[in-house]
Amino acid sequence: MEAPFDATSWDGITGAIYAGHGSVEGLWLLLCLAMVVAAIIFGWRHEEHAYRATKRKP
Repeated sequence: MEAPFDATSWDGITGAIYAGHGSVEGLWLLLCLAMVVAAIIFGWRHEEHAYRATKRKP
């Protein structure tokens, strides 16, 4: 990932600098969201299974 400006030093660089310029941050965002949804689904299924297992035992 390269800087969005042509300079050899930090002298004269002003303003906000966005390091993600031109990268694939959208892909990483979707990957993270998919992992969160998967964790919620698998956690919900596990809790449901664990709850049913405790209800069977007297």
